[in-house]
Amino acid sequence: MKKTLFILTFLAFVQCRESRKVDPEPLPEIASIAGKWRVIAYSRASGDSLITDTVTTENAAFYVFRYDGVLVNENGYRPCCLPQNYFLNENFFEAKPLKPVESDPACQYVYCGGCPEMTLTTPTADNLLMETCKGTYTSLVREK
Repeated sequence: MKKTLFILTFLAFVQCRESRKVDPEPLPEIASIAGKWRVIAYSRASGDSLITDTVTTENAAFYVFRYDGVLVNENGYRPCCLPQNYFLNENFFEAKPLKPVESDPACQYVYCGGCPEMTLTTPTADNLLMETCKGTYTSLVREK
């Protein structure tokens, strides 16, 4: 009886380990930004000034740069109104999904004015600045 219980427990453990999906290593071009990011502020240029609205932790949106460079929201959907391709520290990156990604269903209710390109800058390893339209910025911090 103990032997049978041991074998069943061992098989269950092996099954659980094999069923966990582990993403591959991130592409080298985007390795520095791969992972989960939390929005901490939104900024916009107004004349010669930059107006910044901070975001509380409770109200923060989250984005994830997958291992293939595709940007998704915290639910795994492609966010509304953001371009698929981007410049990362002045280098163009064309995001080619290596696994399926769907647009957020909420996007059907959103009208996007259209920002054809997005620029990402990493002032430090754990900070990311996203410029989606000239003069419109989102500040993010890496989630650990």
